[in-house]
Amino acid sequence: MFDIGFWELFLIFILLLFVVGPDKLPVVAEYLGRWFGKIQRYFFELKDSIQNETNSTSDDISSILEDQKNQIKDLEREISKAQKEDQDGKG
Repeated sequence: MFDIGFWELFLIFILLLFVVGPDKLPVVAEYLGRWFGKIQRYFFELKDSIQNETNSTSDDISSILEDQKNQIKDLEREISKAQKEDQDGKG
């Protein structure tokens, strides 16, 4: 999700150590970890719901297209049959 490497994390840890202090650092880390987990779960749920909606819409569109193809084939057969009957009647 975020493109943060080892050195960036290390620098953030050192800054937090100086700002918060060594005694409160575990509490702050737990708090930040909990919020990061909540945000991450929220984005995963959002992504899954979007995928489910697009998949169901895609399935609906595919079934509509398949029905249209079948109707076009039926019409082509009817047209071909009518043309053949027309040619047999003239001939």
